[in-house]
Amino acid sequence: MRRWSRQGFTLIEMMIAVLVSSVVVAGLFSLFSLQSRQFLYQDLQMEMHQSVRFATDMLTRSIRIAGYGAGGEVTGYHGSTTNDDTLPVVMSWDGEGDNDTDAITVVYGDPMLRMNTEPAVTTCDAESLNFDLTVRDQDTKIGEYEAGELLLCSDYANLTGIESYLWILSSVDTSSGVLSFESNDGYADYDDVCGSSENLSPAMLCSKAHVLTFYIDADDSDGVGPGSSDNPVLMMDLNLDWPAEDDVPLVDNIEDMQFEYCLNDGGSEPDCTEESEWVDEISSGSESDVWMVRTSLVVRSSRKDPQLLRTSTRPALANHSGATDSDNYFRQVLVTEVTVRNLRYQANL
Repeated sequence: MRRWSRQGFTLIEMMIAVLVSSVVVAGLFSLFSLQSRQFLYQDLQMEMHQSVRFATDMLTRSIRIAGYGAGGEVTGYHGSTTNDDTLPVVMSWDGEGDNDTDAITVVYGDPMLRMNTEPAVTTCDAESLNFDLTVRDQDTKIGEYEAGELLLCSDYANLTGIESYLWILSSVDTSSGVLSFESNDGYADYDDVCGSSENLSPAMLCSKAHVLTFYIDADDSDGVGPGSSDNPVLMMDLNLDWPAEDDVPLVDNIEDMQFEYCLNDGGSEPDCTEESEWVDEISSGSESDVWMVRTSLVVRSSRKDPQLLRTSTRPALANHSGATDSDNYFRQVLVTEVTVRNLRYQANL
């Protein structure tokens, strides 16, 4: 008994122990690797989900309020200098079909800063408007306006429909209630609606205008904006000069953005169904036919699959064909349809 107690493990026993330990360690490592990959996948999926939801929320909120305090279209600074077309308050810039992403511009007035102009004869080439500071709280509201911002005024008394004008403010006199702005003379659409020999309405309802353009910056060669082909960024422009250095980056890795309009078919119950016509662009004068705007977004993961096991391509979206080259990114697509009530309501007043 004493002789056996002093003996160690045999070589066979050691080999069996090492083998069993190796199998256990290999199993634990495989389980750890699987859980790590799953955690990374879930983390990227959550990141993409949050990004696309935030981007969609920003877009749908703006589109839903588009046209508030205006008709279905506006003339002047937002309009054209080369033809007689006014621009809709929801203007989708089609990305040339298969070649690029879309952009969208929305116009609306600030509901908290609406003011009535003083009844007076004002010519169309005017460079200022007067506001009665004794009316309600207009003396407080006018202090919220600043030079460089946009002024939106609408004439609801026009017999041919609402006419809405957009000017760039040059100065604000809070003591006298005078808002000065740059003349709209030279904008073909404005001159067509309100010529230099004509007058503006004696009384208009005005507000600070919000003109927002959403677009994707994926160009790192122009030196403007933070976006690149490796990091496409959803941007927001506030003054119709996009792309520019003062534009606001909103969400990273928004790879594609497409917009479509659903037009009323003229039936007694206007709505959008599977049979409804969806178009990529609308022309001036058809704003009141717009029932809904469909937004489609593709969000891409910030990192590729580290195991390089996933092959995917940017999917086709609306009239933008899908990519042909595969990569190892994860992607999500979110499509939302927004009813644009202000266009129909304001245009039919």
